Amino acid sequence: VMSEAARSSTAPSVSDHVVPALDKIILLFQRAFVGQRAGSAAKQLQQLRELEAETGLPRVQEHLGLLSGSAKSLLLAMMLVPEDATPTTVVLPRNGSLNDLKEQLPETHATILLPYFEAAAGTKMVQGRRVEGGEGHGLRKEFFTTMSADALRKWGLISAAPAVGVTGVIFRGGRVKLLPPEAPGPMPPALQLLLSAKPGDRVRFVFTDGQEVERVATSMMAAPDTGSFLVLDKALEDKLSPENLLRCELQNPSLPLFQFHRGTGQHWFSAHASELGTANQRQQDLTGRYFALGKLLVLAIANHCKLTFTLPELFFRFLVKRNSTPELDDLKGFDNVLHASMRKCLKMKPGQFKQLKEVESLPEAMTREDYVTDTVKDILTPLGMEEVRRGFWSLANPDVLRDVSPLDLRQVLCPTVQVSEDMGIRQIFRVVFEDDTSECQPLVEAFWSVLDGLNKAEKKRFLMFVTGIETPPEPGTEQLTVQLPFSAFTKDEHISMLGMLPQAHTCTNTLELPNYYEALQESGRFPTQGEGKASKALAAELKRLLKEKLGLAISETEGYELDATGGAENCVTTPSSSRPAPGPIGAPPWAPNPGLQQSGSIGISGTGGRSSAETESGSESQSASIASLNIPTLKSPAGDAEAESQFSSRSLQSLASPQITGRQHGQAKMDVDTLLESLEETPGSAKPVSDPPSRVFGSEARQKQGGSQDVDKLLQDLDAALTTVT
Repeated sequence: VMSEAARSSTAPSVSDHVVPALDKIILLFQRAFVGQRAGSAAKQLQQLRELEAETGLPRVQEHLGLLSGSAKSLLLAMMLVPEDATPTTVVLPRNGSLNDLKEQLPETHATILLPYFEAAAGTKMVQGRRVEGGEGHGLRKEFFTTMSADALRKWGLISAAPAVGVTGVIFRGGRVKLLPPEAPGPMPPALQLLLSAKPGDRVRFVFTDGQEVERVATSMMAAPDTGSFLVLDKALEDKLSPENLLRCELQNPSLPLFQFHRGTGQHWFSAHASELGTANQRQQDLTGRYFALGKLLVLAIANHCKLTFTLPELFFRFLVKRNSTPELDDLKGFDNVLHASMRKCLKMKPGQFKQLKEVESLPEAMTREDYVTDTVKDILTPLGMEEVRRGFWSLANPDVLRDVSPLDLRQVLCPTVQVSEDMGIRQIFRVVFEDDTSECQPLVEAFWSVLDGLNKAEKKRFLMFVTGIETPPEPGTEQLTVQLPFSAFTKDEHISMLGMLPQAHTCTNTLELPNYYEALQESGRFPTQGEGKASKALAAELKRLLKEKLGLAISETEGYELDATGGAENCVTTPSSSRPAPGPIGAPPWAPNPGLQQSGSIGISGTGGRSSAETESGSESQSASIASLNIPTLKSPAGDAEAESQFSSRSLQSLASPQITGRQHGQAKMDVDTLLESLEETPGSAKPVSDPPSRVFGSEARQKQGGSQDVDKLLQDLDAALTTVT
């Protein structure tokens, strides 16, 4: 009965069988899954089986019809990854294509993905390529966002060239005359770029007054006298002058896999879905992209990610039913106009249908029924669908998906919530204020006041800043954690904290806020009202400051390099403190930016998520950015849950010393609490101290990993640590 309910395509009959208690049991694994590392999905499934055995619960994975879409999604992610599966590393550009994945995706089963984005100035090397420093679930979400964009992309990468003072470019209505330079020497970049335009390319002219004009090139022809004519699809306005050109841009057309479908208001196969094959490179690329997308649908489930565009339920119905043939009635609700047209075609008189066949060059022997059948098949199951199916089922386990309905798959893989003006963050996320944050009521009230006042565009930027993507999750399925990890002790340090910007970890949806409330209190600018109370002036200033700093943070978010410099694996999104003037057009990414100046603000700042004092090796990035607060950057390597909780930024930053920092000594001292815990171990149960972060314990401790700790040595280290504190 449960299997039949799960396979049903009507939502009411499915929801009628959902057991909320079982839903809650499955969702207990949600938090651990989001921060997963390789193999943890299989381990969590084993934990679920042990729970079933201990409590007498039925084998929930065999009765998916008992679960809602959210719980089903989490369970499917566990079941699709075999226990012995190793993670798959994927390296691609930020604007990468599905074609970049041909040789990188798994072949036989789903795996957990470890995506990396290439970066010319990256601090990490993966597969011989320099990449951004972030890792984890935040990058997984961004990876699927990038691949979704490629599936809808109509235009390729932008090639740009400066055009200030360019000569040899003349506007003549619908033509642009391109003249070779009179003097010997290199051709101006803008002229060279325009001469490379091909029919179908998009040309954009950017003028010094900020105006931008786009046209499509239709041909390139030789001029009667000298030079060439670039012919455009529409004439340029007479008032436009090449003397005012700032920049020229060129884009090649791209072939989208899907396009907006008016009948459903969602996306469906583009016209290119029937142009697959092996005859030429264009057909091969299209075939490979559709096949890779099919694989990515399975990997999205296994990695708890979604596409950024919505496909109708009909797509998933034909995806799941591999051998099904579409029928005329399948067009109902999908394209009612076409459905009515096909029904009229079946009633055509022989003479009328003969004329139709002549117009469309159809075989003489084709009947009206054959015509309708072929038309419906070409629209609903084009060659692109065959490749998507082939890629999907090359990784999907039919037994696992046996009780999963098309509607379930659509809910798991497509966004179900759209950002709107009235969308509330607290209605989407389970918001958790940790420890110090929840005790600081004025800051919490200011936080909600600012968040509730964000408009639609700002909410998208906030989601991007905290989660890594603009699409909100299903309500109640993800947690947003707010922390106050930064410490300050003196009045000057509190004043410095007022210049810090918020920071986010997209792997775990964690927002880290400076304690602006405490900093304002300690700055001496506002009278003290008592514990947990703020004067009207202080509350107003707190709201203004938080709105300003959070707005700047979500607008200026860049990359992950702060965590990379420290060797941590958390995905951290850090804002720049100010927008630098753009560098020279065409300058290589490693060229210094003349518009970048050292920021006067304190905190995690600097363009690209790096401190302005960052060295070439990146070793000073975090320390330099918070040096004014004298807080050592103490984090444990990600992936070790005990170490992460024991050596959290909040517990270890209290070891700050204005005179002694880890950067000055090159090697920080051992944490006092850890040393005391080691001393409390009885001789019979003595165990080695776990491998600590190198920035906390230094290289000597790493060399002693696995060996027992000598009590005298521990006492010496305790002495040194206490000296550091005092």
